[in-house]
Amino acid sequence: MRDRAQAGYLMNCKDNKQIVHGSAKLHETWLWMERAVDLTSKSGQFGSMDFNLRGVYHICMGSGAQGRKASPSNTPRPNVSSPQKRPSSSRKKDSQPTSPKEMEKQQLYIVPTTSKLEQRKLALASCGFDMTKEQLEEVLVGLESKGEYDKAAAWSIFNGLTERAIESLANISDQDSDDDHQRKLVSIVLAGYQVNSNPAPTWKRLCESISKDMIHRPYLRAIFEHIASNSWEQVLLYTALPLRERIAIALRFLDDDELVMFLSRTMDHVISEGDIEGLVLTGLSTRGMDLLENMVNRYGDIQTAALLVGFIVPRRIQDVRAEEWIESYRLLLNRWQFWHPRAKFDIERGKYMSASEDIASPQVYVRCTYCAQTLGHSLLVQNIRSRDGKRMNVQANISPASGGRISGKQKATVCPSCRKPLPRCALCLLHMGTPIDSIRQAMASSNANNADLSNFDMWFTWCQTCRHGGHAVHMFDWFQKHSSCPVSNCACQCQIFT
Repeated sequence: MRDRAQAGYLMNCKDNKQIVHGSAKLHETWLWMERAVDLTSKSGQFGSMDFNLRGVYHICMGSGAQGRKASPSNTPRPNVSSPQKRPSSSRKKDSQPTSPKEMEKQQLYIVPTTSKLEQRKLALASCGFDMTKEQLEEVLVGLESKGEYDKAAAWSIFNGLTERAIESLANISDQDSDDDHQRKLVSIVLAGYQVNSNPAPTWKRLCESISKDMIHRPYLRAIFEHIASNSWEQVLLYTALPLRERIAIALRFLDDDELVMFLSRTMDHVISEGDIEGLVLTGLSTRGMDLLENMVNRYGDIQTAALLVGFIVPRRIQDVRAEEWIESYRLLLNRWQFWHPRAKFDIERGKYMSASEDIASPQVYVRCTYCAQTLGHSLLVQNIRSRDGKRMNVQANISPASGGRISGKQKATVCPSCRKPLPRCALCLLHMGTPIDSIRQAMASSNANNADLSNFDMWFTWCQTCRHGGHAVHMFDWFQKHSSCPVSNCACQCQIFT
C-alpha cells in the first residue's frame, strides 16, 4: 500500500489501472470503475431508476434488488414474444433501433428473447462490451497486434463470430512456436464446429481431452468448454476468465430466468469471498459495502476500499463502515508522513461530494411591504468553510447605503434596503427581525461554530388566509390553547385553515 500511495494511487481510475497492473483483480476493478464513472456523466439513468455507479445485478433487477433475494419469478416475462433478431412491428417505438448500427448491435449481441433489453444493454456497457461490429473489430485487431490471439479468438466466440475466431487463431508468428501449433489445432477443430448442433460423443470427448491440455491458456480452454457441450454453462463457471467477461456472456446468451439465477448465485459468492472483482456485480451499493468489508477483513486492503467509497460518500450513500475506511486511510497516510497524498485524497474526494451546503438554498422569500425587496438578501459569500473543512455558501447582509459592501452589523428590525420598519409580531408587538441573517453573518465572519442554525423560534410565520403572524415560537404557544387569530377583531380560524 505504501508503494502504491507513493506512485499516486488515488482516485484517478486511468492512473490506478497502470499502478495496479500486476494485480488482475484490482486492474479489472478500476477498469469497471472507469466505465461506471463515465456512464454516470452520460446514460446512467433508465426511466425513473438511477443506475449510476451501480453493478450489473442492480441494473438488471431494478431499484428494489438491493435487499432481496432473486428468483426467476422476479423477472417479468415479455408480453410479446418476438426474437431480438427480427424486430416486430408490435414492439414499442422507443425499443426499436434508431440506426443501422443499433440494429446490427441488437441482432448480434442479445440472443434470447428478453423483457429487459435496455437493462442488458446498459449492463453490457458497464462491463465494456456494448460494442458494434466495427468497434469489436477494432478491439480484436488491437489484441492481435499485441500478440493476444487467444483472447481475440475467445472474444469472437463470445460474440458469436466463429469465422472471426478462426481467423485470429490462424495467425502464425515468425517463430513457429508450440503456441502457434496449438492455435492452429484449435482453428482446425473450430472449422468443424456447427452452432446449435448436438455434438457427437466422439467429438465431445476429443474437445474435453484437448481442453484439459489448455490449463495454462484459459481463453483456448474456454473455447473448447463451449464447443464440447454447445452451451455456456461450463464457461460461466470457469473462474480463470475475468468475471466481467463471464457476465457479458451471460447477458448475451442466457434467458431472463437463467440470468437472474446466475447473477444472484455469483453475487452471493463474491460477497462472501470478499472478491474485489465482484464490484462489477454489486456496484457501490449496500451490497458493495458488504463485499468491501469482507475484502478488508480478509486481505487488509483498506487503501483500495477507502479510494472506492470516496466516489460515493456521503453523496450517494451514508455508511459508517465507509467513513471509517476513509478516516483510517487518512490516518495511515499521516503516519507515513505522506502529507501531499493525503491532501490530494481529500481534494479528489471533495470533487465527488455533492455541493452540500450547511444552509439550504432558499425557496420561499419574505419581501418588504414598502420596497418589495427580499429580506433574505441575495449575496452569496463563497469559500466559507466550517470546522470539518466543508465548503459552505453563506448569505450575508448588504445595503445600498454601504456601496455594495457586506455590512458588519445590520439592524434586524428594519428592511436592509429601504430601512423601513418591519411588521410587528401579533403577540409580543415587537418589530419582526431577521435573526437568521445574524446567524449567516456569524458564519461569514468565521464564527460558524457559534451560529445556531436551528433557531426556528424567531422565524417569520403567518396565516395564509388573514396574513397575520409573528415569531414562530409565539404563534406556536398561542395555538396550543387557541384556534382563532391572535389579532383583535379578526375572526379567522387560523389553526383550522392551516
